[in-house]
Amino acid sequence: MATLSEALGPVICAWCLKQLKVGDPIKPVSHGICLVCLGSVIDIPVEDVRHIPPEVLDVLPFGVIRLGGEGTITGYNKMESSFSGLDPGRIIGKNFFREIAPCASVKEFAGKLAKLRSSRSDGRTEFKFVFKFPRGAMLVSIVIVYDSGSDTAVILVKPKAEETNPC
Repeated sequence: MATLSEALGPVICAWCLKQLKVGDPIKPVSHGICLVCLGSVIDIPVEDVRHIPPEVLDVLPFGVIRLGGEGTITGYNKMESSFSGLDPGRIIGKNFFREIAPCASVKEFAGKLAKLRSSRSDGRTEFKFVFKFPRGAMLVSIVIVYDSGSDTAVILVKPKAEETNPC
């Protein structure tokens, strides 16, 4: 079931920032995914991207990478695997920035996660990035949702199909 948490604060969509659930404005915001951004793959919005169950994770219409604080991969869904060509079972436990996607170990990507971590509070950042895969480069939209309490991040990856460069 995708409705996973009873958030005390408001819940907003990590992609489009639409409010999914009203909550105490003094409490921290939780990031979910609205039905529009889910692309009708499930009929209940995700209320917390940090805790998407495996049966939902693999049907999402965008890539999802879960990282421990230092960049260790703890989750990697089927869509992200289709972008990268990497088998999720072979990369869990490896460092995303050093072993899997060294092209992301730059200020424009890893630096944004480092900034979220150094703030010592929950946060979200969004940007465009070019992943360099063996079969070509791909321009993507990235959203990183950081949870300071567990020092974990969820990276959401959506290709910009019209701008994909198959070089």
